[in-house]
Amino acid sequence: MDELVGFRRYLQQRTAERVAPTANGTAFLSPSIRHVYDHNYLSVEHAGVSAETLAAEADEAMADCFHRRVVVEDARPGLASEFVSLGYVLSTHLVLAHGRKPDRRIDTAMIRRVALDDLLSARMVATLREPWGDEEIAVQLNEAKRHIADAVSTRFFGAFDAGALAGWCELRVHDGVAQIEDVEVLQEFRGLGLGRALVQHALDEGTAAAKVVFLEALADDWPRELYAKLGFVPAGARDVYTKLPHPLTRLRLRTPLFELRLPTVAELRRLYRVAESRIDEETFLEYHRERQELVVFLDGEPIGAQGVSLDGDRAVTGSWLGLAHQGKGYETEMRAAVLTYAFDHLGARVARSGRLERNAQSNGVSVDVELRAEDFVSPVPVEIAGVM
Repeated sequence: MDELVGFRRYLQQRTAERVAPTANGTAFLSPSIRHVYDHNYLSVEHAGVSAETLAAEADEAMADCFHRRVVVEDARPGLASEFVSLGYVLSTHLVLAHGRKPDRRIDTAMIRRVALDDLLSARMVATLREPWGDEEIAVQLNEAKRHIADAVSTRFFGAFDAGALAGWCELRVHDGVAQIEDVEVLQEFRGLGLGRALVQHALDEGTAAAKVVFLEALADDWPRELYAKLGFVPAGARDVYTKLPHPLTRLRLRTPLFELRLPTVAELRRLYRVAESRIDEETFLEYHRERQELVVFLDGEPIGAQGVSLDGDRAVTGSWLGLAHQGKGYETEMRAAVLTYAFDHLGARVARSGRLERNAQSNGVSVDVELRAEDFVSPVPVEIAGVM
């Protein structure tokens, strides 16, 4: 087990773009692929403190992410229920090391070594088929594989059926340890034994290249039964606690100048400085998080906010810009984005652009008028992505 822990720690350090120690663990972060949970998380070896304490550390360390993830190696009793009460979901990962002969062997002639680039299109298809999949996530998941391949010697294998790529897996090798990972067979090719063939082939290569071969499987998922037949036995477990992001974090409203979307905590903090608000920062953050306002980004930096609420078929919009960005004609394009969203996707028939009384920023952007859907023509093109 020590070899497996050493392998994992090596991979954590090598793949992370940023390593941030906390009071009770270490955050491994990759901001360039911040939507990939396995590359952005807080790792805790010995959890002797409360889930609330660990969640607070994750909140601070992962302020640039929409999700939260805490991976615990050695959890005290009761920790799982504490995390669940905070809105986290538990999944237990079994660490399985190869320790005995497979129950049988099969033909693996359909398996051959491939380059990562040969898999990217099929991996994107598989991601887009998932309920949570979109193009942005698919691209980042593919980029995460490049992080792995750059960090450790990695072999990729493809399974082929009548010449078509049907599945894949990878084998990572370092310092006498090999890990089989990312075993996937496309839906239309399942039931042909390709998953078993992929693992058997990778196991053969791993056994020739390393002293120890292991893989991980979810404790409550069926693949662990296949791995047991192939000779893998339990060697450890890790508890993975994940707090999923709000579904609206996937929403993107794009115009020629702006992107409007929900912000991360770190982006809200940058917005607070732009706002030059008289209230304290924490109150500002809590206010905007509760209201789920879309933040307006110009060249990747937050410059204001645009809210929209719906009451039946009536939408109310409101917006503000930081003082440095007022008077530049931005408000028309901001309002066009949110009105397009309200009319085309929220089902609004009438929209009113309101303003906050005695708020110079709001009054400088919003005009208190009503507009009907049939009368609205956006003055700029608006792209809407991530609508659930």
